[in-house]
Amino acid sequence: MTYHYSATPFLAWAINHYFYNGIHYVWAAGDFYPYRQPNPKSSNPLLIYLDIYHPWKDSDPYDKFIAQQRLSLRKGVLAQQILGTITAYRATKLKEICDKVDVAFFYPVVYRIDTSKIASTRLKIAGSGTAGSKELLIEDLAENEFDILFLDFYGDPDFDALKVGSIGDVTLARPILKGRC
Repeated sequence: MTYHYSATPFLAWAINHYFYNGIHYVWAAGDFYPYRQPNPKSSNPLLIYLDIYHPWKDSDPYDKFIAQQRLSLRKGVLAQQILGTITAYRATKLKEICDKVDVAFFYPVVYRIDTSKIASTRLKIAGSGTAGSKELLIEDLAENEFDILFLDFYGDPDFDALKVGSIGDVTLARPILKGRC
């Protein structure tokens, strides 16, 4: 087994799970904590996890890293609209969610990916990986190809409901996310 790790807000997982049929766009590093490796901060899952965790824990909607995560999620929505995965109407609604949803949905999670089970043609060296970082891009990671680590936040009924819903169940996800904007 060869594991790679990616840290992302729960909202990214939820959007991919419910609106993109469980297909995830993931940057993954060769180690969860690539200490003394050439990975920049943007390719370090532990540091990304912490950058998401602190404002989530403090319920800080004005944190600059959360603002950047919101923009990245919007960019993903646009990409999925261009690919035809979602309609323009759905893209508009998802962008509103990305902009306004409660910080509670930015709880950080970690994907652990056994890349030895993924075709090498799907593992792309891009971004900082082209400069020596131990990082891969997987544009079409299916949910049966990774484990979620640290998904242990409980107590918010909307969050709890989203953790267990079926892939593609937009009728569950849409009202929960829209209601928390």
